[in-house]
Amino acid sequence: MSIETRAEPRRSLHPAVAAEPPTPWAQHILLYAAFFLMGAEMYLVAPMLPEIAQSLHASVAASATIVTAYVLVYAVAGPPFGILADRYPRRWSILLGSLIFMLGNLACAAAGSLPMLVVGRGITGLGAAIAAPAIWAYLAERTPQHRRGRVISLGASVYSLGQVLGVPLGAALASLTSWRWPFLAVGVLMIATSAVLYARLDHIPATGTARGFSALLAPWAQPRISLGLIATLFLQAGRLGAYTFVGAIFAQRFGFSLNALGLVGLLVGAGSLIGSLSTGTILDHLHRRNVSGVWVSVLAAAAFTPCAAVALSTQHVLVALVALTLWCVFGGAFYSSQQAYLSSADPTQRASVVAWNNSMMNAGIAIGTTLLGTLTVGSAAFAGLTGALGITATLVAAALLVLLRKDRQPA
Repeated sequence: MSIETRAEPRRSLHPAVAAEPPTPWAQHILLYAAFFLMGAEMYLVAPMLPEIAQSLHASVAASATIVTAYVLVYAVAGPPFGILADRYPRRWSILLGSLIFMLGNLACAAAGSLPMLVVGRGITGLGAAIAAPAIWAYLAERTPQHRRGRVISLGASVYSLGQVLGVPLGAALASLTSWRWPFLAVGVLMIATSAVLYARLDHIPATGTARGFSALLAPWAQPRISLGLIATLFLQAGRLGAYTFVGAIFAQRFGFSLNALGLVGLLVGAGSLIGSLSTGTILDHLHRRNVSGVWVSVLAAAAFTPCAAVALSTQHVLVALVALTLWCVFGGAFYSSQQAYLSSADPTQRASVVAWNNSMMNAGIAIGTTLLGTLTVGSAAFAGLTGALGITATLVAAALLVLLRKDRQPA
């Protein structure tokens, strides 16, 4: 039997619904608010780069290091702080990370030079790396199993919504004031959110016991977890690595202006939201039928592959837009499915596992962007490599599903 099944025994449907405590939606909404701010802040920089570069007397290329600082610190700091979130009550990791995230944004707003802004963004990434895995773990622990898929998917959807709305809202605020004000706004809103979180979050005893370097690598010792992490690495390398170049491809191939690409961004966000929201209902339905939610990861990765290949290679603009939208629908479904599965794969190290999943996502973005950047953007080889990454993710997720099915068989 799988780790998830051993640690949290399945009950019959109706007794489980009756016996399990209700979902604390009031607390979940507060955590979703923190996710929204983190998602909005992550891509806040993109439209403001030229103004930031001019204000701080730096080149646009040099100013782009503020994006790298966030992603790099997030990817590196997540796993070790995930151990702390498993070793001590989640509440403290959530609050600590939220406060550091807030301080990072205030530091960005006050930065007088590019190095100071880079440091501020690094602090912001650190705060997100501390808080986010603990939030995912808290949502999983405080939600009955029969609703967990919906709750986790809602979290992913709100995070994506923050990314979708954060860019236009931040750009609008910056155009009316300066690039500093969006950072200040996020920092002030996080102050208010953190204060309410402090008052409302429950104190849940820690479930983890391991410490040190062995705890850091413990998730990789379990194939049911490591295969899921590897699947995330490959799918996100193809999904988000290739998406980095979509604007350039559409501008070159179809003559899209900056405004048109902005509308494409809204279409992409809508696709991701649809994929994430629908996945929650599907996962809960599968759980009621005692079917593994990893099926969603396998099918979503398999469906992503041809959609990406078509979007990157077709000469027909309408076909490209439809394929790109479906690419994002299936990408959102995969992300939500992975978060739901991995947050419950081993309750003794929930935060550590989710932290590694987030690190694998960021590592996948870096690897995919680097590999695809060596090819001619929009070429057949470019589309082929993206498809190969999707196929590899599908095969790894399928191997995980086979492993789980074997473990469910009686000895």
